[in-house]
Amino acid sequence: MQVQKADLDFLSTNGYLSIMPKQDYDQAAADVANLSQMNDALQSERMQEGIVQATLERDERKTHSILFHLEGRDEKEAEIAKIETEKGVVAKEQADMTEKDSKIKELIQKKSAIDRMVPCDGLYVSLTGLGVLTLNDLNVRNYRVSDSDFSDFMEERMETLGELHSIAERGSYQVSNLRTRVPEADFSQLWNVSIGLAKLRADQSQINQRFLLALGVLHHFDSTLDNKMMAAEIITSLSANPSQSSIDNSDLQNLTKTLQSLDHDLRHHAKVPKQISTGVAALVMFGKRYDGTYPTDRFLEFSRMTHSYESAAILSVMSDPSNQLPSKFQAFRSMFGLWGYQTSEDTELASAFLSISDLQPDDVRWKMSIIVTALKNYLEYPLVAAAILTSIPTLEANETLDLMEKAYSQLWSFAIGLERSELVSLSVRMIHGIKNELVEKLDPTAKILKTPVQFTHTPSNIFFGYYAPLIIVHSIYYSTFSGIGGFHPAHVHGVGGGGFGG
Repeated sequence: MQVQKADLDFLSTNGYLSIMPKQDYDQAAADVANLSQMNDALQSERMQEGIVQATLERDERKTHSILFHLEGRDEKEAEIAKIETEKGVVAKEQADMTEKDSKIKELIQKKSAIDRMVPCDGLYVSLTGLGVLTLNDLNVRNYRVSDSDFSDFMEERMETLGELHSIAERGSYQVSNLRTRVPEADFSQLWNVSIGLAKLRADQSQINQRFLLALGVLHHFDSTLDNKMMAAEIITSLSANPSQSSIDNSDLQNLTKTLQSLDHDLRHHAKVPKQISTGVAALVMFGKRYDGTYPTDRFLEFSRMTHSYESAAILSVMSDPSNQLPSKFQAFRSMFGLWGYQTSEDTELASAFLSISDLQPDDVRWKMSIIVTALKNYLEYPLVAAAILTSIPTLEANETLDLMEKAYSQLWSFAIGLERSELVSLSVRMIHGIKNELVEKLDPTAKILKTPVQFTHTPSNIFFGYYAPLIIVHSIYYSTFSGIGGFHPAHVHGVGGGGFGG
């Protein structure tokens, strides 16, 4: 294999490759040649040392017996001297075995290193841990970046990992601050809302304060805690402007009055259950039009199409001048029906999320089938999560799943104690909302000019059961999930993943 020396030097200097001259490789191979025999010899020594140790322990017990105290002085001194000699032998053997064990471990590491090496132009090379991770990323992204400079690819990769790490870290900060202030919420609920707060581009301490103030003023509302937390998150986001040096909370009273009015109207005119009315009202409030009105008329229209009030809310807040959403929503529902799914909260939410994307049913079938199959390994009901991931238009299925895996890897060390399925769901929330405005044209294989992943999001939710809420954002379709009363949202649905019935 021929590789330019400059390339080898670059990859080695930056920690992607381990390089060994042939002479050193041959010496290392000779060093580990007798590794198996050395290990067998050490095991034999350990067995022998065990016998000696047992003899020492037996002799020591004799010195504590009554008969020993009846023996003569010379016999006692001889027995004690014998025991001390045995102790010295045991200590020496243990030190020798420790040294040999350390040597064997060193040789095992050396063997592991040379086993991964391949000859390359008179040298032997192998990928380091960083090299393996980078190669995996390159395999996923190669069709996009094959004409790009490697340093540009690495810059993009590090920016993506850095942003994901930052979201996870800020989420951990929010959780630690909310645990004592919202004791009735469980750990999963706190992480759900904290990821949404962490994605807001403003001072995190001020975001935390505004969220707690908003949650406080919603205390008298009749909805579940999940819906109140979701509504408080939406209210928090309405003032989270990164261009401001501080967050102004003077609007909380007016927002609360607006929310209360919408909550009342939706409960009485659209028959939204009180358990979820605050969350649905908050969504409608978030979709405020430029003329100052709220899309309650659109909500009523869509609520006649679907039994899922959350799905109706998703659809209602989207600007749809040509009125294409109803037919698009029906098309996705039909697609899931042809796939064998019964109409359920899952199919309605998945259809709603896909409807507000720029994709059509023919655009998503293959991509979504791949993502659903992958998520089935982690989630009992993966349809909504798969729809949300599928709706990211500029990433193909393998890229989307790879990005979710990166989010998971950054999150798990912060969210210790959550189940794997919960971490996967949180990972979906972390990456949903990414967009790229530098794509030449909006299709799944569009070539990206620079940095394909730009994290510009506001809070949101996926995976709600009957009484669990959702959040989406203006202009595009950011969203994710909220927990369900302490159970994992991917496992618990008010309709059990089945049909609505009736």
